[in-house]
Amino acid sequence: MTKTLLRSAIAAIIGIVVAFGLIWLAQYAGSEISPDVYDPNSGEILIPVGSTIALIVGWFIGTFAGGWLAMRVSAGTGPGWIVAGAVIGAALYRAVTLADSWWIMILGVAIPLLAVWLAQRAASIVAE
Repeated sequence: MTKTLLRSAIAAIIGIVVAFGLIWLAQYAGSEISPDVYDPNSGEILIPVGSTIALIVGWFIGTFAGGWLAMRVSAGTGPGWIVAGAVIGAALYRAVTLADSWWIMILGVAIPLLAVWLAQRAASIVAE
């Protein structure tokens, strides 16, 4: 029991690190492709659509890869869903602190849930 719990905890931590690493890479690529613009009239930094799309793609890829890896390492599905929960928490924190639109908040929940569900299906196919 303890060995399984420890394995699941380590798998979840590894999955979270992988997920956030991939999300960071997607955000970095998005900011390089379409950098933020400072608007001197309003004093705000305008985030271009390309950066937002890169972030959403990063949420999907990061959650899928991190969740799949956590599920494969632990031989269970729980750690993958923990990875998705961490990504959802970070996405909602980002959306609230930057006062994003309501649709970003919805995507911040829906995209990681879809990704981890697909990762669970992929992990079960590989395990068979």
